[in-house]
Amino acid sequence: MAKFKFDMNAPVDSAKAYSKIKTLLSGDNDFKKFDANVSCTFDESSKKCNVDGSQFKASLQVFDKDASTSQIAIEVELPLALSLFKGKIQETLESNLKKILT
Repeated sequence: MAKFKFDMNAPVDSAKAYSKIKTLLSGDNDFKKFDANVSCTFDESSKKCNVDGSQFKASLQVFDKDASTSQIAIEVELPLALSLFKGKIQETLESNLKKILT
């Protein structure tokens, strides 16, 4: 499995960012386009979301940056065959997160 990580800034506080991400991951989302068997678990205390599918794994964790902004640390684990699509997967994740966090 190949892993890649990236961070994203959010223009909202960490509690609001986590809540919006949790709502996104709990409903229909682009993760399900990549893998219909995707499931998500949430850890409220650490503001972390784990996404598990048959083709990939991902974790998203929200951190305070300052009083009104936050940072999201994202780690994705893919099979070697899908690592060629790393750029497209990162682009899709960033696009979806930007939509809900603005």
